[in-house]
Amino acid sequence: MKNKFKKLSQETQDFLKVISSLASKMNVSIYLVGGVVRDMMIGKGHFDLDILVEGDAIAFAKKVSDHYDLSCKKHHAFGTATVYFENYKIDFATARKETYSKSGALPKVKASTLQDDLARRDFTINAMAVSLNKNDYGKIIDLYGGQKDLKASLIRVLHDQSFMDDPTRIFRAIRFEQRLSFSLEKNTLKLLKAAVKNNALALVNPHRIREELILLLSENIPDRVIKRVSSLLGLNFIAKGLILKPAALTLITEISKVLKFYDRKFKKNRVLKTWILHLAALIIDLPLKSVEGFLEDFGFKKGERIIILSIKENYLKIKKLNAKTKPHVIYQTFDPLSFETIVFFYASFPKGSVRKQIEDFLDDLVHVRVLIKGNDLKCLGITPFSIYNELLEKLLLAKMDNNLKTKEDELEEVERIYASIIPDIYKQ
Repeated sequence: MKNKFKKLSQETQDFLKVISSLASKMNVSIYLVGGVVRDMMIGKGHFDLDILVEGDAIAFAKKVSDHYDLSCKKHHAFGTATVYFENYKIDFATARKETYSKSGALPKVKASTLQDDLARRDFTINAMAVSLNKNDYGKIIDLYGGQKDLKASLIRVLHDQSFMDDPTRIFRAIRFEQRLSFSLEKNTLKLLKAAVKNNALALVNPHRIREELILLLSENIPDRVIKRVSSLLGLNFIAKGLILKPAALTLITEISKVLKFYDRKFKKNRVLKTWILHLAALIIDLPLKSVEGFLEDFGFKKGERIIILSIKENYLKIKKLNAKTKPHVIYQTFDPLSFETIVFFYASFPKGSVRKQIEDFLDDLVHVRVLIKGNDLKCLGITPFSIYNELLEKLLLAKMDNNLKTKEDELEEVERIYASIIPDIYKQ
């Protein structure tokens, strides 16, 4: 396996050598485990690192962070810690054994050995380890044939009870299958279908399903993932009666194209939560109450709920926009919306005036600013001061519609606006 380390940066290779030495001094055994091992074997080039410790992982992580003068985030309840080194996130976890009291329940955990830790994992390709210990540095520990399944491009569970112990593995099986372009091993597929037939997902807390759903919808090939989810288990776990419509799949594909456009054109804007767009595409046709119930039951965060509901609530309003819509109306329509919502509507209307209006908003209207300030209004003798904000807001909208260019244009316009609202002022 030592040659596989070449896929890592030289700084990371040196880091692993150093922590190997630290582990030897502390008399603990450490291993690279899980996805990083799988990804190195298939030649992926950038990795976050998962370090398994037979011993006290938090104490070891603290030793590593002190050595490099790095911050160490500790999670005492889970026996884990996280250290950030260069551009890598390095998770340290105490080797543990898990037992399930019933299907779908969270497991009971206790500190244990590497062998027990690998036995609790989901699939053979994720149940491999590489020793970072001095006496066998770089040795592969593969107890379940993960290397063989990697070569055969197969997703295989470790035992027949796997999906019933933790039904969220159903989602993970689909996610890895589609991401890696692998296939579900024959018996694994049979076990997955049996778990679905036995309604295993109903045994899982909806909040856990939410997290798996977010991961699924965050994949780079969301259309393929969603099609596979729909074909194997349907979408009733999201909302009763929900089915995957061709229009939703088309929209999800269009969203992927639009996101690439957004990244190219608006690099300075924040990174979008792409999964929200894909989720909205799935549930946009549900009644509002069903959407609200789903968001509540699955425990989505307030900000996430606001985005999804704004998509649902504004869809018909956006659809009514046309080529004659004035610029200030376009601005007032889109300015309160999140970038996720705007991108969703951009993808929803690939033809017609809505897309052009969104481009106008993002390219021009969102950047429009008035040149005059409160002091300019004061010099005009405008009173009372309490209406200044209202005047400047109205001026901003007028500037969009009338293409005001100069400060003098704005001063003339604000006087007209002021004259038009004087009667209202004295009524107050």
